[in-house]
Amino acid sequence: MPQYYYNPFGNSSDVNEARQREYNRQLKVTQEKQEIRKISLSIGCAIVAYIVIQMLAASLLSAFGLYELYLNNPIFQDGFMIIGVSFASVAVPFGIVALVNKKRYTSPVIPNNRLKASRAFVWVAFGMGCCCVLQIAVSFIVTFFYEVLGLELKSSDITTPDSILACFMNLIAIAVIPAICEEFAMRCCSLQLLKKYGKGFAVTAVSIVFGLLHGNAIQFIFAFSIALVLGYITVRTDSIAPAIFIHMLNNGMSVVQNTVNFVAEGTQASTYSTSIIYLFWIAVGAVAGFYLLIKKELVKKENKSQSVLTTGQKFTAFLFPWMIVPFFILILLTAQTVAKV
Repeated sequence: MPQYYYNPFGNSSDVNEARQREYNRQLKVTQEKQEIRKISLSIGCAIVAYIVIQMLAASLLSAFGLYELYLNNPIFQDGFMIIGVSFASVAVPFGIVALVNKKRYTSPVIPNNRLKASRAFVWVAFGMGCCCVLQIAVSFIVTFFYEVLGLELKSSDITTPDSILACFMNLIAIAVIPAICEEFAMRCCSLQLLKKYGKGFAVTAVSIVFGLLHGNAIQFIFAFSIALVLGYITVRTDSIAPAIFIHMLNNGMSVVQNTVNFVAEGTQASTYSTSIIYLFWIAVGAVAGFYLLIKKELVKKENKSQSVLTTGQKFTAFLFPWMIVPFFILILLTAQTVAKV
């Protein structure tokens, strides 16, 4: 007499289909991990190039006896920052990343969705409001580290302008060129490359890289935080323009402070002007944020990523093994800017 056994998977064809689906899923998991690791290798090489190029540039300054000039001449220092840092160290290596991985992009390297001027302004105002709030938050964090933990978070010293020409060069070197080069490197070449694996993952991963590239603890905290905002705005608008303008205006606040210090030396004018700018953008940014919220643009359900990886698997593939050395070097450089009081 034939015996029948209960099969929890159903008939044999159902079992085969389930096995095939699981096999296909595991195959896709492996393929996606390999793809992310290849992207990680490219970005890791760009980070190493960023460090090496700046070290070579600094060595050349010393070799040609120009280091003292760099330290004491604002125009020369700003020129070096434009050519040696923003262009040679940032734009070129990450531009090469885009060229090497051009077949891996599923959307344009440079997000170029055309925005109405009014909509672009609302996003820029919202971003600037976030920048100002984050700047204030970072100042409290720095104070907490100093007064409570006894740690001083140092930032790099920049020579202040001493002429009208130096003020103009300061504007170009601090506000204009870094905004273009860094947004091209981060929100274009890097973010657009990782975006197909999940927008949240891509924004966070690129923000970590952006924060560490600044090389000091204070700027890491702020740069990482604002990079989250810039990345979010870029993927929400599908345009790089708002991020560039936010970046430019944010850095421009330092230029305004430096310029006012030069024009009205020995007064409190720079402090007052900076405070007025902060209050303006916080107020306008709050209104812009409220407007985006009621228009349901600030929080909007995005299409689910087609990636089969979990968030943990994505970050593990991104970090290991190719980001270990670049991140270790950057973390080491950042740690050197933290000192006991």
